[in-house]
Amino acid sequence: MKCDNCGSVETYVTEYNHNYIIKNKEINFKSKRRFCRSCNCLIYDKDLDNLASEKAIFTYNKLYGIPKEKIIKLRNSYNLSIGLFAKIIGCAKKTLISYEKGTSIPNDNYTIILNSLIHNPKIIIELIESNKSNFTDKEYFKLNTKIISNNNIDQLIFNEEFVPTVYNGYTKLDKNKVLNMILFFADDIILKTKLLKEMFYSDFIYYKNTASSITGLEYSKITYGPVPDNYENILLLYKEQNYLDLIVEYNNEYELHKIISKKKFDKNVFSKEELNTLKNIKKYFSNFTSSSIAEFSHREKAYINTKFNKKIEYDYAFDIELN
Repeated sequence: MKCDNCGSVETYVTEYNHNYIIKNKEINFKSKRRFCRSCNCLIYDKDLDNLASEKAIFTYNKLYGIPKEKIIKLRNSYNLSIGLFAKIIGCAKKTLISYEKGTSIPNDNYTIILNSLIHNPKIIIELIESNKSNFTDKEYFKLNTKIISNNNIDQLIFNEEFVPTVYNGYTKLDKNKVLNMILFFADDIILKTKLLKEMFYSDFIYYKNTASSITGLEYSKITYGPVPDNYENILLLYKEQNYLDLIVEYNNEYELHKIISKKKFDKNVFSKEELNTLKNIKKYFSNFTSSSIAEFSHREKAYINTKFNKKIEYDYAFDIELN
């Protein structure tokens, strides 16, 4: 190694007091550096200089940011790969790797997201939903399966404070009715798309006749028609509780998501009018395939007048005509 200042090749290594400014924060630490023995100038030493940079990042993260150990622990707490976790927080895989290696500092946005997850792990579900377009269907299903084992989804879905609105049919969410509505329609085998549409029509037709919904579920518009909010988490919850099976089969390039009930539905949780509505909807759509019921739902004003991924107002029920 040669000194750029005086040309000497005689060097020595000693502890050096560093003073860095990172993101307007003053960072002080000691680290070994190489010096010229003749003029005492700093000499470039790739290994020692890289260690000094890593120590600067480590010191900053420890004082003001998020240490790499906390990021790794957070990701592992969800049992997620680096690739999936990177998609959830919205960064590139190589960026997350650099955070976990301690070779870079998370920017302000990622620092906020990571700190939010550390202090409130359950918001990962909101992040997954908000970044849903980043995932393939397989990844999304895998995420829901993994996350459900780390969070009390029952609490997240069903124990929210009730506020009557046009989006829940002015009805408090009733998990027993949600479960038994699913079991009623899946008494044999039903494809997921058809199940979700029959749930939609049951709640909305009942609202049309009584000004209240059966389940209190909120519904949103997605590509395949109206669906209950959190439907993936709801189905996974009941799978975990052994009420039903979720089976994915592949037909050429198409995925078929089959739902099979493992318990008999309890008719006693429904009123006579509610049960009649379920029976009428099941009968009306008995000969519909998943594709045809999805196409049918696309003609509804509830679907046409609602923006994608937005909640559907129950008042559109009065425009539904089932002949």
